[in-house]
Amino acid sequence: MAKGNRMATTREVRSSQRQRRVRVYTAWHPVLVALLEHVLPEGWYQCISEFQLAREPLRVDIVILRRSRRGAPPRPRLLTSLVGELAEHTLVHFKGPTDELERDDARMLLAYALQYLVVAEIDDPGAVALRVLAPRLTPRFTEALRSLGCTLTPTGPGTQEGRLGVFPLRVVETVAANAREGEHLLYTVTPGMVADPGGIPALSPAEVAVFWALLEHVEQVRHPLPGQRKRHMKDEKRVVESFEQALARLVARLPPEQRLAGLAPEQVLQAYAPEQRLAGLAPEQRLAGLTEAQAVLALPDAMLRALSEEYLATLPRQTQAAIQKRLGAASGRQPARRRRTRGPSK
Repeated sequence: MAKGNRMATTREVRSSQRQRRVRVYTAWHPVLVALLEHVLPEGWYQCISEFQLAREPLRVDIVILRRSRRGAPPRPRLLTSLVGELAEHTLVHFKGPTDELERDDARMLLAYALQYLVVAEIDDPGAVALRVLAPRLTPRFTEALRSLGCTLTPTGPGTQEGRLGVFPLRVVETVAANAREGEHLLYTVTPGMVADPGGIPALSPAEVAVFWALLEHVEQVRHPLPGQRKRHMKDEKRVVESFEQALARLVARLPPEQRLAGLAPEQVLQAYAPEQRLAGLAPEQRLAGLTEAQAVLALPDAMLRALSEEYLATLPRQTQAAIQKRLGAASGRQPARRRRTRGPSK
């Protein structure tokens, strides 16, 4: 008993030092446990004095959207199925591309909402709403909702609504909803993003801007900024690979002027060999502004073969290697290594 008192005293000291609001268990708690153990029919019940309600931290898969200012917010342009008509406090329960809604998700969602009322010190439950974002509804999740008195009603492609206890609930199925205009970004959290990243719908300019921001986030997941700790997360490799493939498909769909927007001419030319840069130009235009080495590389293969070894030896080594590679590829065999010309002895 003395040990228990010392532990309680230690907890109280730490609590006052940290100035944190904690739930305090009084001495009446063990009294009640002892009373119940004595009055319960022997062998019929297990009396558990303490029980951890969550197998995982309660923050897992829950996003809180909390109103930070008064007044009527503007209507969002994108993902209105998820972020339209938000309450003062909206709890979003999320299931990613590799997860499905299970029976316990319905019960945990209600538990999250009730505990959030306590932690956030909310007196009016009407200030809280619930959202579920998942690839699709499952019969077991729907049945679990029904057992809690919640019946869902379809309100649009991929959206259904009901009430879970006192809380309004909206379920958004990403597989069905992402085909709608303004909802295409939901594809990034569907199973299709894993199986077929290139199947992402054509994005509007506003959606493309959001996609770039997602790419930056994915890059930070793979390569954290200085001072940030590397976190090990489920499906990290799949996320990175999926976004890289989706990016390649999106870029391929862009017209040339959009692909090159913001790039300086020299940045564009760096991606091409000299002979590719000069294709389509008149002979006098091809040589304008080029160095001697660049002008030589712009010559067709037949003219390169006509150049003497003595002249080629005067060119930079990098240029000589590029010529050898071109002529060797054109002849179908690896060119012989050219002897190095020695300078006059001193």
